[in-house]
Formats: sequence, structure tokens, C-alpha cells
Amino acid sequence: MEYLYLMCLLVSIGMLVWLKIYDVRSSVSQYLDLIIVIISSFGYFFMSISRTLEEALLSQIIGYVGGVFLPVFYFFSVSEICHITLSKTVKIILPLIQVVIFGFVCTMGRQPLFYTSAELQIINGMPVLQKSYGPFHILPIVSMFLYLFLGIVIVIFAYKKKKSLDRKNAVTMLLLMVVAIGVYIMEKVFSIKFTIIPLAFDVLMLGALIPMYDSNIYTVYENKDIIGEQLSHVGFLTFNTKKAYKGCDSNMEKIFPELLQYTIGQIISNSSPNLQRILDSIPDMDGMYKGRSSKEHVSLPVEVFLQNDKYYDGKIHILTSPLGNLKGYTVELRDNTEHYKTLALKERYNEELAQEVDAKTKRIKTIQEKTILGMAQMVESRDLSTGGHVKRTSEVVRIFAKKLVTANLGLTPDFLSLVIRSAPMHDLGKIGVDDAVLRKQAKFTDEEYEKMKKHSEIGYHMVNEILSGVEDEEFVRVAENVAHYHHEKVNGKGYPDGLQGDEIPIEARIMALADVFDALVSKRCYKDAFSYERAYEIIKTDAGTHFDSQLAEVFLSCKEELENYYNGSDT
Repeated sequence: MEYLYLMCLLVSIGMLVWLKIYDVRSSVSQYLDLIIVIISSFGYFFMSISRTLEEALLSQIIGYVGGVFLPVFYFFSVSEICHITLSKTVKIILPLIQVVIFGFVCTMGRQPLFYTSAELQIINGMPVLQKSYGPFHILPIVSMFLYLFLGIVIVIFAYKKKKSLDRKNAVTMLLLMVVAIGVYIMEKVFSIKFTIIPLAFDVLMLGALIPMYDSNIYTVYENKDIIGEQLSHVGFLTFNTKKAYKGCDSNMEKIFPELLQYTIGQIISNSSPNLQRILDSIPDMDGMYKGRSSKEHVSLPVEVFLQNDKYYDGKIHILTSPLGNLKGYTVELRDNTEHYKTLALKERYNEELAQEVDAKTKRIKTIQEKTILGMAQMVESRDLSTGGHVKRTSEVVRIFAKKLVTANLGLTPDFLSLVIRSAPMHDLGKIGVDDAVLRKQAKFTDEEYEKMKKHSEIGYHMVNEILSGVEDEEFVRVAENVAHYHHEKVNGKGYPDGLQGDEIPIEARIMALADVFDALVSKRCYKDAFSYERAYEIIKTDAGTHFDSQLAEVFLSCKEELENYYNGSDT
């Protein structure tokens, strides 16, 4: 039998080593459970090799460490699995009671309190202690039933209070305790000579290790690998690899009250949108962490969401065993309402500020455009031959631009809007032309024509001085080109630089069509207004020499819109 007891001792030591290696909770009661079993197993092994009554009694006392102290600390382990926090007073008083009981155990061989008599016999080479029980021998048995009863009460209480209770694990712990007590009682009733208590203790702890480990790996109360010292965070919720519910703390229950209806091991369904969003974001990562260290934590972010007028964010922690196998997930949520409300206030302020700046910018641009238009009209008022030209050409460019948007010529709405804004400035340079030339109501001489041609160069410099530094560079460039090159011709015979084809900026080529069309259909001092058909024919004929062919084709498609405008306007 000594080999059986030695094996039991070695197995209990092995369980302690296993718990130390794979521990994720550092539960004092669980460590004490195994230490007590080791001490008790040593006592029974020592009993198997005893040869004197004194040695046998000492061994028996050591063996009783398990019978006296294991029930109370095993009860503490059950309460931990049920997530029931016992008061410090209870955790002190109950072990002290067992110390008193163990004091009576220690009287064996000295006082007739636990054993009234004891005699050592050697049967088939094995020591057998023949004893008669005293009045206090019943105390260890009573205490065993007491802690079994308390364990049952704890489990029922946890279930009634909707604690995060894994009923399977809790019931397994209680059944193992019943088996161990049953073995102890059976030995007493049937006076079995060779005890199998050490074997019962090992079976008890071997069976209890799995529920303990399972409870520890998913606990949201003291799991140091997941929570550490961050219990100030809002709440925790755990799942196994199959995404079955494995428990949560009270804070998480307040955030998601529907969790109260679930028991450990259930798959959560019909949840609120925010909880379902979290569940859907839990990845399927089984097998991806094989071989990783349990200390190598992996977590994924939980996107911020609004629940019960509070903003939450957090992380999804990947739970792995010490061997690196995926064990489940812990959702950690934090209440960051103040942070996100502050961000919302800042965003609202920035948005309002941006709107205010945008409104003022638009107002400034409106004032600027009206000022430029006023300048253009002032210049036009000096030119007795072109009344209303600025207004009309600006509207012609607007009509033309609408067609160009869909003409597949690579011209964007943003670019064309810049051309429309630039149109009123195309003749701004006439402000620098001599009144004698500008106000002449007859055809120009060659000398006068050369003076008039300078308006494009003057306009370029004026636009640059007016807009540079107050407008974006792209608009300045477009406006400069419209003023500078709107009299260029694609055959190179225009002015001021004699540019050809694509050398002429496209914005100037657009403006040229609008400028010439208005000159053709408007009455001038030196000619009558041409009919629309004659104007269209001239543009069609000059396409490829004066005008860009593609642009001219699009312009001619604007006939209806142009005639509607001119027939309805004050020309």
C-alpha cells in the first residue's frame, strides 16, 4: 500500500506544479487545497511505513490535515467559482474553527478526546492502527457536511442572484465533494483497515482542477492576465472560442441588461444592436495563436458607440492558454463619455467656426466680384461702342460652360466655374487705353488699333495685381489667361503673342468664342447687329483658324439657349 500512497503523494505534487504553471488567477484557496492534499498524502505515506505507535499516531495526525482543513478551503474555491465574495471575517473565523477541531485531533494518544485508545498492529507487513473513537471524533465529519451544505447554499444563492455562474462547473465541484465525503464515511462505517482517503483526495482535486481552470481563464473579476490593475474600467464580458457566454461583471450588466437572462455556456441571441455589433466584431482566430506565449497579449479595438446616453469604447482581448491555444475572448469596455462629449463640442465649435469662415469668405468673394464687375462696367462706360458687353459675355460663358461639362473634353465643373468668374475681367485692361481711342465711334486706324490691342497686356497685369495674394493661385492663373489671351487665334494670327493651337490656354479659347459671338450679334458704331444664323456661320467658317474646332462645335450646340437669352435680355 505504501506504493499507492507514494503515488498519491507524487500526483498531488504534480497537480500543484501544474497549477503553478498554468495558473491565471493566483487563487490562495486553490493553492491551499493542493498543499493540504500534499501534506495529508505525506501523512498517509508515512503511516504506511510506520513501525511504532508513536510514528503511526503522528502520521495519523498529519493525515487528518486533509480531513479537517480541505473542506473549508475547498468551500472557498467553490465560492470563487460562483463569484461570491466572502467577507474577511468569514474567511478568518471558518479556518479558526477548523484549527480548534485539529487541536482535538492532535490529542490522539495523549487524551481520550479524539481516540480513547489506539494500538498498532502489523498485518501482512503493513501497519494498521486499531483505535476506539472519542467524543470529538465526530467533529471532522460534521464539518465536512457543514461545508458541503454551505457549498450547496452558495451555488443556489449565486443562481438566484443571477451571478455569472457556470452551473456545470459548480455542480461538478459539489459532486466531487460528495464523493470524497462518501469515501470517508464508508471507511468509518465499514472499519476498512487500509484507507483510500489519499486516493479520494487526488480524485477530488484532479476533477476540481478542470472547473477551477475553466472558471479562472474566463473570470472577469481577478484575471491578472486580462485586467491587472485596471479594475477602474467600466466592464468586462467573456466568451469561449465558440463565442458562448462565459460571464460578465455587474458594470457590464448595467450597460447591457439583457445579459442577466443568460447562463454560462449559452450563445447570446436577440441582443441589442450595440452588443450584437460587438459580438460580430469578435474575430474567428482559432489556431492563429498556437505556440504563442500566454504573456503575449493580443487585443482588437471596440469602436465607440452610444448606449444609454453614454459613450463607450474599449478592446477585445484574445485569451490564450499558457501553451498558446486560443481559449476565448474578453470584451473590455470603458466609459469615455466626457472625452467624446468634449470632442463633440470641439467638432461642433470647429464646424460652426468653419461655417462662419465660409460665410464670410463667400461674402468677401461676392464683394470682390461685384467690385471687379463694377470696375469692368466702369471701363465699359467709357467705351461708347460696347454697352452691356461685359454682362452679356459673362452670361454667354455661363451657357457655354454648361454644355462643356458634358462634352467629354476633360473640363471639370470646378475649372469651368473659374472661367465663369473670370469672364467679367476679360476687357479690364481697357482702363489703360486712351479715351480718344476707346470712345471713338468709328473704325480704328492702324495706329489706333495698335493702341487698343494693348488692353490685353494691361488687363493681364491688372488682374495679377488685384487678385494675387487674396485668391487661390488657380483662379489667378485662369483670370490672367482670360484677360491676356482672349484675342489669340488658333492659326497664330491673333494678339498679343501670336500663340497657336493648344499654346493658347483653353480658358482664353472659351472666352474668345463668347467675346466674338457677342460682337457679331450686337450693334456697334461701325456696323449693324448680325443675325444669329450669320454669326453661327462665321463661327463655323472660322473654326480651325480663329477658334478651337472642338470648342466651336460645342458652342454651336448652344444655339437655343443663346437665342433665348439674347431675345429675353436688354441688348
